[in-house]
Amino acid sequence: MPIEVKNLKFTYMPGTPFAVDAVKDVSLTVEDGEFVGVIGRTGCGKSTLIQLMAGLIKPDAGQVLLNGADICGDGYDRKVLRKTVGVVFQYPEYQLFEETVERDVAFGPKKAGMSETEISKNVDMALSLVGFDPDDIREASPFDLSGGQKRKVAIAGVLATDPNILILDEPIAGLDPMARESFMELITQLNASGVTIIMISHNMDGLSDFASRIIAMDGGQVVMDGPPTQVFADVEKLAAMGLGVSEARQAAHMLAQRGWDIPNDIITVDALVDYVTAYLGKGGGNA
Repeated sequence: MPIEVKNLKFTYMPGTPFAVDAVKDVSLTVEDGEFVGVIGRTGCGKSTLIQLMAGLIKPDAGQVLLNGADICGDGYDRKVLRKTVGVVFQYPEYQLFEETVERDVAFGPKKAGMSETEISKNVDMALSLVGFDPDDIREASPFDLSGGQKRKVAIAGVLATDPNILILDEPIAGLDPMARESFMELITQLNASGVTIIMISHNMDGLSDFASRIIAMDGGQVVMDGPPTQVFADVEKLAAMGLGVSEARQAAHMLAQRGWDIPNDIITVDALVDYVTAYLGKGGGNA
């Protein structure tokens, strides 16, 4: 179920001295099964774009088409949208509010119009996906859990609607390295199962390892769009936008500046180690 953006525009506080053109005539298509990383410095429009794609705000102009249907069009069934597109905000644990984990995770499916049987099944499925034993945690208060556990419960509440498309806004912000790795493994598993992932992140290493496509935004527009190896190859252009690259890509770039004959599509640690090992084995390098 592809999601298509056509000539999308959105302005905050239009008609006032404080008007900000957050999204300027953006067009793009995300196909089924893609893992799209969205990058850009603060204020570039990326969060506004994903809110528009999720139907949380309406564009001033343009369309967001889900499987060919305008999600803001007259007569569009919003329940279809809520069952198809799941949204995980930054610090999702702040959205918890029910008395028990089970009720909190079940809230989204209920709003999506699922039957009680479907809700029960999806709650157990979602809790299992994020690493819980449903029988052990369903009656617990979400407010008695650790910070990491709260985030998992909040994410389970989104997964319980069984979305085809999952949109995430900085979901690993504030997590320790082990928790970040665990979360990225979960997202990768979901993507491998067929869920389309659209994720805003400043973690270039994670996107280099897992994303199939990178969209870079600047000034409310898409300025780069392609595979991670292609986008992260242009270190200087990204730096001019206030963006970095993965640590492996930065190291490869530095080696190239020192005279190494190293390709610019090395963006992961494994690829860098393999190349350096082979290169030194041939007697190359000026390190």
